[in-house]
Amino acid sequence: MKISYKALLDLYNDYEMELSKDGRSDVVHCAKERMKEIVRNYFVEAKWFIEGYMPPVSEYLSNALATSTYYLLTTTSYLGMKCATKEDFEWLANNPKILEANVTLCRVIDDIATYEVEKGRGQVATGIECYMRDYGVSTEVAMEKFQEMAETAWKDVNEGILRPTPVSTEILTRILNLARIIDVTYKHNQDGYTHPEKVLKPHIIALLVDSIEI
Repeated sequence: MKISYKALLDLYNDYEMELSKDGRSDVVHCAKERMKEIVRNYFVEAKWFIEGYMPPVSEYLSNALATSTYYLLTTTSYLGMKCATKEDFEWLANNPKILEANVTLCRVIDDIATYEVEKGRGQVATGIECYMRDYGVSTEVAMEKFQEMAETAWKDVNEGILRPTPVSTEILTRILNLARIIDVTYKHNQDGYTHPEKVLKPHIIALLVDSIEI
């Protein structure tokens, strides 16, 4: 763990040195805070797993939204955008509606696609299992509910893109593109991270290998 921790500190130090050239080194703090958040929430998940604890679905989601990694990924991705200002990072740190929707979208689509795999690993506190226990419904009904949540989240993401906001379109588009990644990775409720050769490989070949007729 010490090696991983040092590598992470070195990464953030490199970011600070690079961004100091533009007078933006202070925004790295926002990425560090997101990393602290996800580590704390991973610890909670590990504790649930060890104890065999199944939380109410509301408690599960309040923790699992962060472990979807999308708060962290979105914030960190902004470090590489020269157009991202301190005000943009402050806006993001307040979890605007479009970010909340994107994180929710990632979480529930992931939960649907990875349910069987996580169940096979003996993981008790999955979103689907928590919902089934809370409401006394079948797996199919719980998945339908999570799919409804995903559809609502997509509407909120689209609304966030189309309505006026204090940030630029370029900043918003980064959030939209991350939502698109999730849509491709878990297309048809398949887990592209667990089975990349089946789910993601065809997309990569189509994009980078196959010729495009013009």
